[in-house]
Amino acid sequence: MLSKKHSNQLQVTDDLNLEKETFLQINQQSLAELLTFIDFADTQLTIGFVAVNFAEDRNTLIEILDNHPRCDDIQFEILNFADPNLRFLRDEIIRDLKEVHLEPDKKLVLVVMGLEKSIGLSGKYPPVLQDLNFVRDAFTNSVPHPILIFLPDHALMRLAKYAPDFWAWRKGIFYFQTVQSTQDLAIEKTIQSERILGSLDLPERQERIDLLERLLMEESTDVRTRANISKELGIAYGSIGEAKKAEDFLLQALKLTEEDENLAGIKASVLHELGYIYDDLGEWDKAIALYNQSLEIKERIGNVQDKASTLHELAGIYANKGDVDEAIALYKESLEINERIGNVQGKAANLHELGMIYANKGKVDQAIALYKESLEINERIGNVQGKATTLHQLGMIYANKGEVDEAIALYNQSLEITERIGHVQTKAATLHNLGMIYANKGEVDEAIALYNQSLEIDERIGNLQGKAATLHNLGVLYATKGELDKTIALYNQSLEINERIGDVQGKAGTLHELGRIYANRGEVDEAIALYNQSLEIKERIGDVQGKAATLHCLGYMYANRGEVEQAITLYNQSLEITQRIGNVQFQAMTLRRLGDLAEQQGEYTKAISYLQPALEILQRLKSPDAESVSASLDRVILNS
Repeated sequence: MLSKKHSNQLQVTDDLNLEKETFLQINQQSLAELLTFIDFADTQLTIGFVAVNFAEDRNTLIEILDNHPRCDDIQFEILNFADPNLRFLRDEIIRDLKEVHLEPDKKLVLVVMGLEKSIGLSGKYPPVLQDLNFVRDAFTNSVPHPILIFLPDHALMRLAKYAPDFWAWRKGIFYFQTVQSTQDLAIEKTIQSERILGSLDLPERQERIDLLERLLMEESTDVRTRANISKELGIAYGSIGEAKKAEDFLLQALKLTEEDENLAGIKASVLHELGYIYDDLGEWDKAIALYNQSLEIKERIGNVQDKASTLHELAGIYANKGDVDEAIALYKESLEINERIGNVQGKAANLHELGMIYANKGKVDQAIALYKESLEINERIGNVQGKATTLHQLGMIYANKGEVDEAIALYNQSLEITERIGHVQTKAATLHNLGMIYANKGEVDEAIALYNQSLEIDERIGNLQGKAATLHNLGVLYATKGELDKTIALYNQSLEINERIGDVQGKAGTLHELGRIYANRGEVDEAIALYNQSLEIKERIGDVQGKAATLHCLGYMYANRGEVEQAITLYNQSLEITQRIGNVQFQAMTLRRLGDLAEQQGEYTKAISYLQPALEILQRLKSPDAESVSASLDRVILNS
């Protein structure tokens, strides 16, 4: 219940700040109409709609009403229904009314707010509005009080459209203009905010989205600001896995920038962000085209710093496609620009990504050197987030080298930073990778605990892609425990998320692992079908590394079925890819399989030709598998 502050003057209390005074000045007529409505509202169901676009102005208005002398005999009761899953508004009001203590000689007026969350912005017939339409008549007896329903403009329009019977009961609609300072504050908290999305929990991200959407509703907003708002909405929706909404808002921003050369910089940025969305969706050719369009504009307007950023993202796509030489060339071009303009943070990011490429090529020492160079820059300039990310990647390097204690130490250093700066998304990723280390050590329960911590964060911040990846890895763990039904359930949960958010690369990975499960259960035909589904996606999106892995597994399936020639064909296709992209670790695995098949067929010379290079690679990587390959090679040499 609101507290009352009485005044003998026909104005609100003297302690109103400038924003409230401004709100009063620009909304005098609407306020007078609303006060008259409240005066004459019967002590029975009377519905008034109050259109206010921002929470700050809404709260100001409620405070003005509560302190106004014309409302001395009114008991305002705020009912906040900000649950996006709300369906039965009348039931919720009745429940809350039971807790209301009625003040003697006062008229109860219910103030309903937060309903815009369940009404939403898109889609037909929100459930809450369907129910409002259906139970309209039941309100008369069950809620015998005047109701003021506060809504932003967009929600009011959707209510009128999708609950026309309930809308017809309105006794008044009162539109309030936005105070400029409220709009400026919203812009500062969103467009001009330096807080990164990775440090925001899901409710904070949703608040950011809500503010941006309300800003977009303001008719006074100029085209440049509208384009920026739409762009930021696209980025924000992308951060919570809402790829379709992200795409829609970015395309809206792009349309706003098409005709005005003065908006070329914003257009280039929007094209870049669209490229990022399609990159995540695995639509790499479309992403490359968008990045190149962005690049052309940035070169034309002389925006070299953003040009370096786009070259960096393009390099990442080519790396994923297995075109490693092109990726290295693009990273180096970006690096040259960053060094020339003195963008040391961009330089650190380039060195970091080059480190990842050399790590995948098996050039571990070169990768470590690049990571350490990146780390030194980030420490020098105080970029703790970049430092945390590079420590994370160094942890992966040492984990792959089998230096587990060093890997854990690096991950924990990264974790300490992400906890300190509140970058929960990187924290979730590091917990995830620590889970992988403990899984590889055979400490399954510890690994599960770490994955669950990562999962909790991803759910809290709305990182659906991270959630899908962790569910996937939990599936891997439960497979090692022999709990195959649970494994399949986890994979299917991961698959459902990936299909929903359009993460085809994630979907392909999970189909691959489901194939492995069915293979282990002896259901060979089902396994081959799943591997082929995975392979089709990887071929379509150009994921050559993933394609090599699935070809390898298909080869293994056919080898077990005794179809040796088909197995050899598949292994060789996998080997050709790994040799081309420089993934030496996977090369060694496939060479070993080919050596085993050659030995089974009595082709000992051929077996040696496969096993010898496999052993050299594994020894260079200091892999524990080197010992068993060495034993196989000795046996073949003895028999030859």
